[in-house]
Amino acid sequence: MKRKKLISCILAASLLASSSLVGCGQKTGDKGGDTSAAKVDKEQYINCNLGAEPKTLDPSKGTDIYAAWILAETMEGLTRLEQEDGKDVVKAAGAEKWEHNEDGTVWKFYLRDYNWSDGKKVTAEDFIYSVKRTLDPKTGAPYANLLYVIKNGAAINEGKAPLDSLGMKALDEKTLEITLESPCPYFFQITYNKTFVPQRKDIVEKYGDKYGAEPDTMVYCGPFNIKSWTHNSEMVLEKSDKYWDKKSVKLEKVNMKIIKDESAAYNSLYSGSLDLGGVSKKEWIEKFDKTGKFNNLQGYKPGASYIFFNTKDKLFKNANVRKAFSIGVTRDDLCDVIFKGRQKPAYGWVPPTVLVNDKEFRAEADEPIKNLIKENQDPKELLSKGLKELGMDPDPSKLTVTFLQAGTDQWFRTYAEYLQEMYKKTLGITLKTEYVEWPVFQKKTDEGKFELASMSMSGDYNDPNTFFDGFISATAYVPTFWKNEEYDKLTTEAQNIMDVAKRLDNYKKAEKILLYDDAVIAPTGFPTRNTYVYKYVKNLMTPLFGTTELKYTYTDGRSK
Repeated sequence: MKRKKLISCILAASLLASSSLVGCGQKTGDKGGDTSAAKVDKEQYINCNLGAEPKTLDPSKGTDIYAAWILAETMEGLTRLEQEDGKDVVKAAGAEKWEHNEDGTVWKFYLRDYNWSDGKKVTAEDFIYSVKRTLDPKTGAPYANLLYVIKNGAAINEGKAPLDSLGMKALDEKTLEITLESPCPYFFQITYNKTFVPQRKDIVEKYGDKYGAEPDTMVYCGPFNIKSWTHNSEMVLEKSDKYWDKKSVKLEKVNMKIIKDESAAYNSLYSGSLDLGGVSKKEWIEKFDKTGKFNNLQGYKPGASYIFFNTKDKLFKNANVRKAFSIGVTRDDLCDVIFKGRQKPAYGWVPPTVLVNDKEFRAEADEPIKNLIKENQDPKELLSKGLKELGMDPDPSKLTVTFLQAGTDQWFRTYAEYLQEMYKKTLGITLKTEYVEWPVFQKKTDEGKFELASMSMSGDYNDPNTFFDGFISATAYVPTFWKNEEYDKLTTEAQNIMDVAKRLDNYKKAEKILLYDDAVIAPTGFPTRNTYVYKYVKNLMTPLFGTTELKYTYTDGRSK
């Protein structure tokens, strides 16, 4: 297992839209963080819906987007992802400036003077310790492979090199030098990722396995600290008086509620208990529009929803079986009926808006699943072929398969019931469903205790690699247990070459292997968002990549 902002499939519905607001790169209110000329409410707070309980806030071990958002607000890494004129911009944060050599293989980051929440200085060694801890195979960090771009990062994580061989060193207390394995076209785009937040060795060692499980097991260096965490109910953040740029932070408190039920979230938004939220149901959209109280943010999110298969399973180890289950998905109807048009059918893996330099990948590449459908008009026939190859009864009507769902509320049940009817019609099988909560879902899939399941993914940075690296056999974080040497070669090569045309060609070939040749996953939809934000909320940044930025947010006119 490795890393990624993995989330339950409900992201593609609406609840995660209301919590993460990862999306189309828009911003409400005025530009930047300067509110000196603005009127602001006396009480500065905002109410959000986190959507689900984070599994852990340990920066080395967290995989879900819920933890990623919290860490973005409470930790200050080397850089922060912000927006200017609607475009994502990597801004100075813990590092006030940086430089690199001619080929981009050696970077120097010059840290500013800033402190942890307990008053101690943040140092270059805190960054080195954090990266070493994430790469240490004993940690079992799901985000480790993002750091493979650093010299000896992969070798360390695979147990082939000592920690001290890592290409990072402190030139002094405030100067961090990072040497890469080779030129990396997306390195700077990952410096705002949580893998580059500092960690305190004394705190980690003091709390051990409890680190990141409760607010008092951590120290913070970002705009906010965690004041309280009522599990499965609410997390409260408060403005940090130790933050280096506290003058730019207007919010005194951020109340992150954990509301899983869609109707409850809509009602909370409508009543004003939430200040922003994603909305997918037509009747609610009309209701919110009529109020005239909201700004409506719309557009693609850089993510994808998908069904994935356990290739170790006796049934899904067969490629033709997997292909049948992929083309048996009625994507257009699924996106319309279940996701209420808030997803667009996915016949490829990389979503719209993802670029290779200035080229949009989706505009340059074929859609592999459309080709698979074109060549296999009858999914049931393809399934029978796969069953024969396995020495099983070729009659699909005698086949029962269990679908693992990452939630227990009504949305998940409606989704599962749709898939049951869909697969009965397209494949003739019986689909049973096992409903579990998100942490249990992660554990069962990690351990291979499932046949097929569904999930969503949000990209970490604007490059196709963020979607392809999850299936590299040595570091895979999507638990399909699949290996393909050609795929590994194509994707790892693309990580280390600067030629745009070559990179694009490699990723096209990799996508074909993933979806057409081996059908390891079945993408179902590319999420869009329809997020309503009360007009009194100002300076809410929602970058295309990363998470919502609340550092500069404030409210003006809440009581009107």
